[in-house]
Amino acid sequence: MIISVTSLKGGVGKSTIAQNLAVLFAHNGSKVCIVDVDTNQSALRWSSFRDEELPAVPVVGLNDGMELAKNIKHLNQNYEVVIIDGTPSLSQVTSKIIVLADFLIIPILPSGLDIWASEKFIERYRDAEQQKEEAIPAYFLINQNQTTNLSKEVKEVLEGTGIELFKTSLRNRIAYREAVIKGLGVYEYKDEKAKVEMIEFFKEVKNIIKKLNKGK
Repeated sequence: MIISVTSLKGGVGKSTIAQNLAVLFAHNGSKVCIVDVDTNQSALRWSSFRDEELPAVPVVGLNDGMELAKNIKHLNQNYEVVIIDGTPSLSQVTSKIIVLADFLIIPILPSGLDIWASEKFIERYRDAEQQKEEAIPAYFLINQNQTTNLSKEVKEVLEGTGIELFKTSLRNRIAYREAVIKGLGVYEYKDEKAKVEMIEFFKEVKNIIKKLNKGK
């Protein structure tokens, strides 16, 4: 199963989400790896701080489109779950990340400016579906949410894109930033609220995988 965590906008938490999701897959007994396509290679840096006694989350750096296409199928044969940590750009690598995915997670901040900025990504996503000649399931994930309820206006705009929205949103918590520099996921950290919301997100992801596997 190839899951791409991608967006054309920087600073939306792609790497943090990819790392935390991978940690939960690893604790759930799945053989998982992260493919770090981001030019900052932050997932690779995160893995260097990870304690060897924790469940393994290998990270592979591949920031070239040709390398990615050649290696991802091999990785998919050797791992139950491959999570691609995408790059914020309009390059051809972004198209590869979308086309190679079994499904997409699109992190987005709950602001009008960020939602408007997603329009170009949606165009690239639709082009990728045409290139693949099949639908690519995609889901928005509200990240760094400051409120308990997403505003009606933001919900309406997202619903109008035709892309589904995760029921779970992730709050703007310091635990995410603290866990990263220790090579941890929040599931392994001390903030119970962050742990609970990440588990809820993980449950949604697993349900999506079940549906996709049933449809094969």
